[in-house]
Amino acid sequence: MIDPQEALNLILQQTFPWGTETIPLDRAHGRVLRQSVHADRDQPPFDRVAMDGIALDYRTYARGQRRFPTTHLAPAGHAPLPLPDPTGCVEVMTGAPLPPGTTTVIRYEDLQRDGDAFITPEGIQDGNSIHRRANDGRAGDLVLQPGRYIGPAELAVLATYGVGEVEVARQPRVAIASTGDEVVPVTQTPLPHQIRSSNVWQLAGLFRELGIEPTMSHLPDEAGEGQATLRQLFDGHELLLLSGGVSKGKLDHVPDWLAAAGVKRLFHRVAQRPGKPLWVGRSAETMVFALPGNPVSSLVGALAYVEPFLRHQLGVSEVKRQAVLTRELTFAPDLLLFQQVSVQSVGGELLARPLDHGGSGDLLSLLHSDGFLVLPRDRSTFSAGEAFPFLPLSLR
Repeated sequence: MIDPQEALNLILQQTFPWGTETIPLDRAHGRVLRQSVHADRDQPPFDRVAMDGIALDYRTYARGQRRFPTTHLAPAGHAPLPLPDPTGCVEVMTGAPLPPGTTTVIRYEDLQRDGDAFITPEGIQDGNSIHRRANDGRAGDLVLQPGRYIGPAELAVLATYGVGEVEVARQPRVAIASTGDEVVPVTQTPLPHQIRSSNVWQLAGLFRELGIEPTMSHLPDEAGEGQATLRQLFDGHELLLLSGGVSKGKLDHVPDWLAAAGVKRLFHRVAQRPGKPLWVGRSAETMVFALPGNPVSSLVGALAYVEPFLRHQLGVSEVKRQAVLTRELTFAPDLLLFQQVSVQSVGGELLARPLDHGGSGDLLSLLHSDGFLVLPRDRSTFSAGEAFPFLPLSLR
């Protein structure tokens, strides 16, 4: 068996020329940014009114005047007209440029209307409710760097600075296949000795979170049909995930089928629990992860090895998450342990409560889990209050 860190290092040494592509902004959500974005103007680009109300010259207010006749209205989206008379005021709307000649804004809520004028309260300060030009950023500032997922905030920033076409990492074409004659489609009523296919749906859901729609398939145990289907999956797919058929059973044909297809094995079997039978290899254009068939093991393999590989290939910065163990655990085997936990955020840190479960085949236990705490193999006792790496149930 290979050590888990050595296995991960081998995976991260593999590179493929996925490249980049330029897409319209309306298709960029969830993709990985691969360009630097600089501000093309100050933000805000002008002194911006932050509240509906009136704008006036504070010097007049400071001299004791409290009744200010309205001279005109300044709506957002229009070039500002100056205050023509320092003893008057301008009605201003949120988002409008501050009218020249005015220095402070008073909210409607703090005013009394008196005909065509407003009565101001005591205690007003100069510069109220004004979002100053360039307060958030200046023209030329670097606002986005490559290697981050594009979410709602990134979309807004890209739009603000006029980036209508976005360079993003090209996503891999992904194929996912279950294995074994015991597995039947989800729409089929299984016989007593059969199970419905679930692992492929679990794995596909992870990729759909990233906006990747995988091809889903199945490899039967019969060698001719199974191998033929497997070879077809290499056409047009840069990433292939198989579930099952990688252990030591007489019908665990996947390693032999992959070898016959010309796939170079990087390793088979990792010193961990669950997910020990993991097989990883590559061809010239396709990375292959043959995951164990038990659902928890399959998910662990995807989160612990496929996710870092994807990040590395897409150029996404590594996110290191930790959670604090809430009670002592003992685990004697010389294996890295992926411990199922539920987590709760308390005081800015994640607290991880270990969950009891029925082993790597206990699919229903995942309904109560938020992820896995990664407990190293060089020790057997893990104390309450210690922090360890945490893998959430997501590729993001």
